[in-house]
Amino acid sequence: MNIPRMLIPLLVLAALLGGYFLRTQFTQPTTSVAFQRGGGARLECVVDGVKCKGTAAFFTQLYDGVPGITSIETFATEHKAIFTYEPSVITPDQIRRIMEAPIPLRDGSRQQVFQCVSMQ
Repeated sequence: MNIPRMLIPLLVLAALLGGYFLRTQFTQPTTSVAFQRGGGARLECVVDGVKCKGTAAFFTQLYDGVPGITSIETFATEHKAIFTYEPSVITPDQIRRIMEAPIPLRDGSRQQVFQCVSMQ
């Protein structure tokens, strides 16, 4: 069987380009938590410290029981968190303060684990 020399590299290139351009279509959230029903405003944050499924789950726990937070989706591969919140109850600055607050560690010290790099 005679395969043209350029067929294999072209197929590999097509697969790589297809994967690159379709990656956002198939990206699934690392965590997706709905605290209450309802809509509201949307806030997208790039968060230094959200690196894997464990840190993403810990991050969402910070907002459990916080009034005004409707839902959170995290994307660890993109270090991103998307909040749905009620602007009449909580502001983006308050969301950022909760995110960047020092967290108590087992040894009794406190350390900032998450830092908001950008907000949109």
